[in-house]
Amino acid sequence: MKKNLLALVLAIAMIFSLSACSTPKGSVDGDGKGSSGEKVFRYAVGTEPTTFDPNMGNSIGDNEIQHAITENLTRNTGGKVTPGLAEKWDISDDGTVYTFHLRESKWSDGEVITAQDFEYSWKRLADPATGSPYQFIVGVLKNGNAIIAGEAAVDDLGVKALDEKTLEVTLENPTSYFLSMLGSQSNFSPLRKDIVEKYGADFAATADKNVYSGPFKMVSSENNEYVFEPNEYFWDKDNIHWDKVQISYVEKEDTRLALYEQGELDYVGIPTAYVEQYKDKPNVNYFVNGNVDYCYINTESSNPVWGNQNFRLAINYALNREEYNKLANSGVYTPYNALCFPGLQGKDGKTYGETYDVNSYAYPMQGDQQKAQEYLQAAMDELGIANASDIEIEFVTTDAETNKRIAEVLQEQWQNALGIKVNIRQVTYSDIYGEVYPKADYEIGYAGWGPDYDDPYTYLELFRSDVDWYTPYGNPEVDALLDKTKTETDLNARMDMLNQAEQLLIADGAWVPLQARTAYYFLDEDVTNISFYFCSVNIDWAYGDMK
Repeated sequence: MKKNLLALVLAIAMIFSLSACSTPKGSVDGDGKGSSGEKVFRYAVGTEPTTFDPNMGNSIGDNEIQHAITENLTRNTGGKVTPGLAEKWDISDDGTVYTFHLRESKWSDGEVITAQDFEYSWKRLADPATGSPYQFIVGVLKNGNAIIAGEAAVDDLGVKALDEKTLEVTLENPTSYFLSMLGSQSNFSPLRKDIVEKYGADFAATADKNVYSGPFKMVSSENNEYVFEPNEYFWDKDNIHWDKVQISYVEKEDTRLALYEQGELDYVGIPTAYVEQYKDKPNVNYFVNGNVDYCYINTESSNPVWGNQNFRLAINYALNREEYNKLANSGVYTPYNALCFPGLQGKDGKTYGETYDVNSYAYPMQGDQQKAQEYLQAAMDELGIANASDIEIEFVTTDAETNKRIAEVLQEQWQNALGIKVNIRQVTYSDIYGEVYPKADYEIGYAGWGPDYDDPYTYLELFRSDVDWYTPYGNPEVDALLDKTKTETDLNARMDMLNQAEQLLIADGAWVPLQARTAYYFLDEDVTNISFYFCSVNIDWAYGDMK
């Protein structure tokens, strides 16, 4: 059931708060049945968390857990930014210096949370020795990019504890989304130096090797089940209603759905292949989650075709995205041919998708076989390849069922349209984000991006030459435009620059856009105050409740 893209764009502001009266569910005992009348929220996911170290998180799944067990200076709930561990803040006239005043608050072990805990965490995040895949996000801070490039010391980062309750943060340039980003991006949450150093490489490896600043503390992470209980020292504990939250890793899609139908879960996402079957059932809803899925291209691969612009364009023009979406995603997602999620803020109160006509400059949604062949022939002439059948490429993805289906659809389209050979390599979720992409051990691979904040820069910066995020791609023209956006004070002119950068990336075939996601899910009618958002945290359950 393909949705109209504009309708989806207009839907992104929706935050679903669903409520009704029913018998409270009990806590979950060994056989999965309720017993004591506690308020327990249970759901299952199809991918395991990659880490429980806030500085090292690199996926929405990681961040959703961190959003419940950490508290930042601000809290972003469904786009609404409220005070977190900072009860107030001052901003300099030029918009570059933030002075945060921390409230009285404690860690889950009763120790006081201090401004020094933030300074330590942010410098650890920025330190190349830490190896955080999200190190690039400190580029917003003074000297952040210089530290990443090895041109400045970590202590030069624009964060300083003036005393235990006052944190001074200096930005490289005024950044309108800074407070929003802090509220949803858990990489910036505080850390206790003594705890990190006590456990070393094992820090946060299990629930007991960490302390928690957020609404919840993790009490178990064994046997593919992650159990959370309220943090009795959390500053806003009186507004936390769950007695327990249980998240289970269940690999099979049909198993997750069966568990929900058996009453063992309160929430579960509905895979695209099952949406048509379930969409009219009670308790089904959907939201546009901000994810734009695409294929990364390793332009420095040992296979020379990927360094060739004409070959990358051939791959893009050969793809019929409408047909792909029907076959790979049962028509649930929206085929997409650009990079920046259309529901982001654009100009003059409009969304990005309403501001710019993406189809005027992006790849044709149904592809263009003639152009694809022309680009392929140009690439073969430049590379000295006589026959298309001599070209062999490898496509990497995870071993999830949905990803296998996606890979096979792409394989068939490219082989039929171009006459090349496409091999598929499947690896685990943890391997693809822990080894394959970080070490550029791939040619082309399926992934995507959900925004860290409501601004096109969150997508575009991934393709900067100085950002090492799973692709070695670089383009000096794109870099120069993105640099200008940091100092441009005319917001409309800045937005035009961002759009121009996107157009340059499309013209260069920097990646292969595929789809914008619509997420369908079951949520029990007695569960309330669950927020769904398209930036960083798709499901936010920390302040949820049950009637």
